[in-house]
Amino acid sequence: MKVYKVLIVLFFVFATTWQLQSHPSWGIVVDENGCIYFADVMHNGDGTLWKLDPSTNELEAVFTNFHAHHIYLHSPNEIIAGIAKWRSGEIEGEGHNYLFKYDTQLKKLDTLLFTDDWDEYHGQVFSMSKKLKNVYFAMNKQIHIKPLNGSAKPLFDRKFERICTLASDVSGNLYISDANYKQGTLFKWNKSQGLVELANNLIEQNPKHPIFKEKRFQLFYGIAFSKNNYPLITESASRTIKEISNNGSSLIRYTSQKNWTPNGVYYHKDRYYIMETGYDNQHLGPRIIITDSNFKVLKTLEINFNSKKVK
Repeated sequence: MKVYKVLIVLFFVFATTWQLQSHPSWGIVVDENGCIYFADVMHNGDGTLWKLDPSTNELEAVFTNFHAHHIYLHSPNEIIAGIAKWRSGEIEGEGHNYLFKYDTQLKKLDTLLFTDDWDEYHGQVFSMSKKLKNVYFAMNKQIHIKPLNGSAKPLFDRKFERICTLASDVSGNLYISDANYKQGTLFKWNKSQGLVELANNLIEQNPKHPIFKEKRFQLFYGIAFSKNNYPLITESASRTIKEISNNGSSLIRYTSQKNWTPNGVYYHKDRYYIMETGYDNQHLGPRIIITDSNFKVLKTLEINFNSKKVK
């Protein structure tokens, strides 16, 4: 194994505790039946894919030992999930990295990609091109592109400072968040324009009530899209969801309560579904906030993950 890969593995060993606190999952989607699916690395071993039916408040663990940070909806009932599984003393080398497709109606899980080579694919920070042709993923401070039936290569030469999240929109744009560059930057890439710095200064440098006081834990989490198809980005410093316009201006659309922060957000039928986690001497959540199309809170779904009760 290359020296830098050994260093990355050692980093994961020492970082496990703070990752569970400061680097939760941000993947949340709603299928055509209105059921909420969300990824959660905090429960059931390596994590869980949960299904929550808000009409009945029934909570179901669809998969356990499912270490996904990001999921998204490829079609009204097809969830795409990336998995990066590595545990000190149990999984050697560069871990197990999967790309899954799950049909929520057929309840069928398909493996689109598996590798134990990080240079070929890493399942933590990823996105897909349209028609599931290529997967984009972050490794060694670069964005890589991999055809599902081919080899990976860097998408472009640039190296970032701290890549947090990737997301693709319906027009084929790839969005990349970098927490450390110019005080928090959202980039946009497409084939015609190349790489563009869309917005800077998105992470407040002296936030009043961050859930984590250490700067290294003040990060971007999810990238999603608003009802107008503008990118929405969540961050844990000032605990906000910001909407970024085409000209790079940002607007705070939602702020979590003290001790909570938004991880992921999803728009579905005039509602936003926001997944939050928190920290107050111990891990809190996840919980789901449902708002109207203007981010006015309509309902808060607090979950007891031991009893699977929702209130």
